[in-house]
Amino acid sequence: QIYGTFNRAMLRLVPPLKTYADPLTNAMVEFYIMSQERFTQDMQPHYIYSPREMTRWVRGICEAIRPMETLELAGLVRIWAHEALRLFQDRLIDDEERQWTDQNVDMVAMKHFPNIDRDTALQRPILFSKWLSKDYVPVDREVLREYTNARLKVFYEEELDVKLVLFDEVLDHVLRIDRIFRQPQGHLLLIGVSGSGKTTLSRFVAWMNGLSVYQIKVHNKYTAFDFDEDLRIVLRRSGCKDEKICFIMDESNVLDSSFLERMNTLLANGEVPGLFEGDEYSTLMTQCKEGAVREGLMLDSAEELYKWFTGQVIKNLHVVFTMNPSSEG
Repeated sequence: QIYGTFNRAMLRLVPPLKTYADPLTNAMVEFYIMSQERFTQDMQPHYIYSPREMTRWVRGICEAIRPMETLELAGLVRIWAHEALRLFQDRLIDDEERQWTDQNVDMVAMKHFPNIDRDTALQRPILFSKWLSKDYVPVDREVLREYTNARLKVFYEEELDVKLVLFDEVLDHVLRIDRIFRQPQGHLLLIGVSGSGKTTLSRFVAWMNGLSVYQIKVHNKYTAFDFDEDLRIVLRRSGCKDEKICFIMDESNVLDSSFLERMNTLLANGEVPGLFEGDEYSTLMTQCKEGAVREGLMLDSAEELYKWFTGQVIKNLHVVFTMNPSSEG
């Protein structure tokens, strides 16, 4: 019912498709329940499914259709399928699990929208990007490859001289990272063998989107105190100065369990309690006030300023956590 209401409101943006709100909702609920039953935490600890997935799904579709002036039903189903694959397939580990998702996305789509042209709506690869136009629209892989190659040349000159070969999977990954960086609280966990390009691709997409990259420099005397100082720098820049930041952290940087505790709180709430105290807090409030004034806001109480600060962090900070696969696979 809740998501039915969301979808009805969303499809008001495209009046000709208003009548499809119920099949859209039923397709989402059915696929969500199937995934939840098929992939459990006993299989992998990160196979957790909550209504949050459904909310993100609605938000993803809404963001894509909002700027569009016209949209056919097949186009709506393609957006629906794309968001489903990003939310449900990208976390899966085995090819066989990814195949199951592909097949069932198609099956559910055809069941609830029997009159669509299957090829137009569901032909793979389903790639969406904002890079080639101002809107988030389907893109052709070869056109995208050409554009990305041209941008990479500039990236090599300006940032990093590491040659990347743009095979299909790299293009897919680049778009996945880009999609996350454009969401509030868009954070990434990238798992892959050393040298597979986790950091390089994140840096490239950050550069494409005008994000500053921040990485901590760990040494043998690096302590939780140093980590807190790094966090304060990142939060001040993203929270007070409205700077978009990609904070890349590798598992090898986690020298102490307290690092992870802090990161967990930051990812969930956009803040780390106790990080700013005493003089640090007073300075932060002054910087927040200056930042709020720049945006034309008159915030007086410390409570209002701190709330504004965490809102800015949620909007501007994107954490990329990189890991190698465990030896057990």
